[in-house]
Amino acid sequence: MDGNKDEAARCIGIAKAAIASGDKQRALKFIRIAQRLNHDVQVDDLHAACENLDSMEFTSSTEQKPIGQNQKEPSPSKSPELSNGVRNYTEEHVKLIREVKKNKDYYAILGVERTCSVEEIRKSYRKLSLKVHPDKNKAPGSEEAFKKVCKAFKCLSDEDSRRQYDQTGLVEEFEYNQQHNVRRRRRRTAHDYFDDDFDPDEIFRSFFGQADMFRTAHVYRTRGTGSQQRENSNGGGPNLLVLLQILPFLVIFLLAYLPFSEPNYSLQKTYSYYIPKVTEEHGVEFFVKSSNFDQQFPLGSPSRAKLEDLVVRDYKNTLGRYCHVELQRRHWNRNYPTPHCDRLRGMA
Repeated sequence: MDGNKDEAARCIGIAKAAIASGDKQRALKFIRIAQRLNHDVQVDDLHAACENLDSMEFTSSTEQKPIGQNQKEPSPSKSPELSNGVRNYTEEHVKLIREVKKNKDYYAILGVERTCSVEEIRKSYRKLSLKVHPDKNKAPGSEEAFKKVCKAFKCLSDEDSRRQYDQTGLVEEFEYNQQHNVRRRRRRTAHDYFDDDFDPDEIFRSFFGQADMFRTAHVYRTRGTGSQQRENSNGGGPNLLVLLQILPFLVIFLLAYLPFSEPNYSLQKTYSYYIPKVTEEHGVEFFVKSSNFDQQFPLGSPSRAKLEDLVVRDYKNTLGRYCHVELQRRHWNRNYPTPHCDRLRGMA
């Protein structure tokens, strides 16, 4: 209980700092966390301070100067959501982004049940991330929604973090615990906070295996120094990408039409090689797969003698490898048996 009180006091301190900087949402977030950790904590003054932030913002917005004759309204063509003065996203895009942003539960964000499997989580992330990706969805807030979807997948696809989240039950408390744990390790490592060290594009690239899924010049940046920039597909990259995509089909095509022959025998019994045979010399057992083997290689024929010589040679090579291992072990243990070496000497 004392630990919860200390954490609640720390949350109150963060909320006060957020109020001082004018960040109402962050302040309310940590006020709620503090209340969950300690129900006796007094937060009425903090709520009042948050309400004062709204009134201050309204006053400052009404005191702004109106657009005069020498001032121009921003051109709609310069807006990232507009292309040639036409909005390039639909109401469906807006609705999807709104639904993702309003959800406070990772399972609800991905649209899966708490008892779902990892494979169901991966399937849901695959569909949803493509729909909210900033290169595909130009609606306002798409970058924030995409980051939220990637956070949910990163948490629920890992067994340990999913178990911790299920114990916490709330996104805000889980993320706060992650930040607090990293903050305690920060003296020994160079990692940044959970939120700053998070790169949704890196998860997206590792999942789909492509650095430029939609072939656009859009750049998505996250906080921290580890974020990477997408390359513009107007260069020479797509030609190489197309070649790499076609290459596996070319290999399969060549393998399908190139002639090749299977071995006539095997020293080990397998599903294909199941008919036992024995060499005339040394009595080495081998296996064939055709019931017509004796017709193809009649006993006493040169072809049969040549094939059995190959069988004996392969068998001796196998014994030699095992014998080498036995001699190495016998170097450390004089009593170590060497049956393969004895068998090889008997065939000399």
